[in-house]
Order: sequence, then C-alpha cells, then structure tokens
Amino acid sequence: MEVSVKVYKRSLRREALALRRAMSRYEREKESIAVFNQLKEMDFYKSAKCVFCYVSVEDEVHTGKILRRVLADGKKLCVPYILDPDEGLMSAAWLKSIADLAPGTFGINTVRERDYQEVPHDEIDLVIVPGIAFDRKGHRVGMGRGFYDRFLKKAQNADKVAIAFDCQIFNDFEVESYDVAVDYLLTMNGAIKCSV
Repeated sequence: MEVSVKVYKRSLRREALALRRAMSRYEREKESIAVFNQLKEMDFYKSAKCVFCYVSVEDEVHTGKILRRVLADGKKLCVPYILDPDEGLMSAAWLKSIADLAPGTFGINTVRERDYQEVPHDEIDLVIVPGIAFDRKGHRVGMGRGFYDRFLKKAQNADKVAIAFDCQIFNDFEVESYDVAVDYLLTMNGAIKCSV
C-alpha cells in the first residue's frame, strides 16, 4: 500500500509542479499579494507572538511581504534551518532582520551558520507551510524528503497554515501514515478550515 501511495504522490508532484511552473510571474505575484492580504487579517496571525515562515523560491507563493510584516508587527520570526539534509531534519532559526538572510542548503535563503539561534518548537504559535499540492482536508505533498512532516509533529502548539496558489488545490488524495495535515489552507480566495 505504502509503495503505491509513493508512486501516486510522485505523479501528483509532477503534475502540480508543472501547473505551478506554468504560471506567469505576474500571476504568481498577484496571487501572492492576495494571500498576504488574507493572512494578515486572520485571527491566527493576529494572535501569534512567534511565527515560523518558509522563505520562498521563485515558483512558490512569495513570502517576502509576510516576513517583513511579521517583523514590522513586532512578532518573533523564525525560518527553516536545515540541520541534516540526509535525515530530513530541520529546525526553526530566529530571524531578526531580512538582511540576515543568505543562501543555505539547497540554495534556499536562511540565517547564516554564525547567526543561528534555534527557537524551541513550543514557542511557535503559527507555522506557515509550503508545498506542491494540497487537498481541502489539509493533506499536503511536498518535495518528498519529509522535512515538514517531521517538523510539524514537534510544533504541536502551533496553528499550521499552508499557503498555496489556486492551481495547487486538488481533490482528496492518498497519504501515508507519517504525513501531517495542516489546520488551514489559505489561497487568494480565503482560508479553508481543514479537517482530516
């Protein structure tokens, strides 16, 4: 069963990545701004004192405005920091300024090793999660290394929110026993409260 799910997820990942990469820069920017405008009005954002947010690459929902807003609102901001790429382990690194971002593992921006200060999982109130494909129950398909599944299991006190382009939303899909669902799915059209 698990093997067939892995094959299914590989196919879904290819399909969803193709759709996301087919978007124009304008479409990505337009939907990213709409997601940002939705997020900053959400109660789970307003009440959060410590926010974990991924640092986007070109074809993901852009998080630059989100990162800056978290800092401007005086909230503690942390970003992914890869501890062990082979084991799929990452932690939350305290980001004090956008200027502190630099290329890290896989070329994704994070804090420099010399600036690394880990934020404990139980301090985090809100986790903003990337992904390749999502369904309305909160299941997600990422790049397949399990970084977020492992991380989300430990961030038990946090609201888990995936942000996505419309083209990334699919009907219910098959998942594996270790997959961790998110609590909310946020697109340009608003938030979906997920229930597994």
